[in-house]
Amino acid sequence: MSGSSYPNWVRLLDDATGVIVISVALVAVLESAFNFTYALEILSIGLLITGIAWVVWGVYIMHSNTHARIFMIISGIFTIILSLMDFILSSSPPELLILFPAAGMILVGLSRLMLGFLIGNIPQWIQMLQILAGILTLNLAAYVFIFPNVGVTLLLIFLVISFIVNGLVRLIIRRTELADQCR
Repeated sequence: MSGSSYPNWVRLLDDATGVIVISVALVAVLESAFNFTYALEILSIGLLITGIAWVVWGVYIMHSNTHARIFMIISGIFTIILSLMDFILSSSPPELLILFPAAGMILVGLSRLMLGFLIGNIPQWIQMLQILAGILTLNLAAYVFIFPNVGVTLLLIFLVISFIVNGLVRLIIRRTELADQCR
């Protein structure tokens, strides 16, 4: 991302978000062997950082499409709220707590789909990457609501896969000229 319109601190935030989201997902899997509530709180940290990154992208990067910009900011704010709900209601059972990260990941999946469909001046492979990541994220997060009786462990694994995919996509997108082309 060689353009000067893409602030260095946003580049750092993109890298940090990708690495942290992947790390948080892996730690949540390890923590799930001990306590599901802590594993879900760890996932909520990744969701909080993802929400902050969406708001930053909406404010500083997404200037080419007003609808995309507004959606990114709104979905980022709601994702932050959903991640904080997991901390506020930490004494609730894991079956309830898993719904907040799942709802947040649905917003992230919708944001990825929106980026893939609405931003037309980016390379087609980036559009397809955004769309495929959005579809996968939506499906995995929706399983939490569709099949709530399969067990918290399996639902947590679905969310972890979704977090890892989104972290990898963020790292890949960071290495392209997407942000400069969205201006």
